[in-house]
Amino acid sequence: MEQKIIIAGSGGQGILFLGKVIAHAAMKQGLEVTWFPSYGAEMRGGTANCMVVLSDELIGSPIIKNSDYLIVLNEASYKKFINRLLPQGCIFYDSSIIKNTQEREDIYYYAIEASKEASNLATPKLANMILLGAFIKKSNIINIEKVLETIREIIPAKRKEMIEINNNLIMRGFSLLEN
Repeated sequence: MEQKIIIAGSGGQGILFLGKVIAHAAMKQGLEVTWFPSYGAEMRGGTANCMVVLSDELIGSPIIKNSDYLIVLNEASYKKFINRLLPQGCIFYDSSIIKNTQEREDIYYYAIEASKEASNLATPKLANMILLGAFIKKSNIINIEKVLETIREIIPAKRKEMIEINNNLIMRGFSLLEN
């Protein structure tokens, strides 16, 4: 089993944090993991993406040419990475922000109003956690309990109020795709 994930958006949208959470939770499950971040010099507002590979065997390279999963939080990233998604792959995207989608017949789309949902519970800046919950539900790769445990461990003590908020957003994203 090897699953390749590309996560992309703008700096400040929690792209790298989202990848880090997935990677840490997968390690807790005993999987081999690589996490490869990339971001523009501008940071906030510039481009940001990361590549996460999860496997039950040693991983040869952290670089992903084509992915099984794509999680995107802005339109520029959608356009940049949509054609790097393998046939039968899944894309999770924030349909509150991304309006001009390019359709492919060979992939599965999960359009989630992540920014809107995050606004209802906290702030639109946490749309990444809504998409994480949806990804966990549909991919069935990582265990939600391990993700919630990871959130408790990697959020610093000075931001401990964010633990419950993030967990609530993850659970909301998870519940959006119940069917």
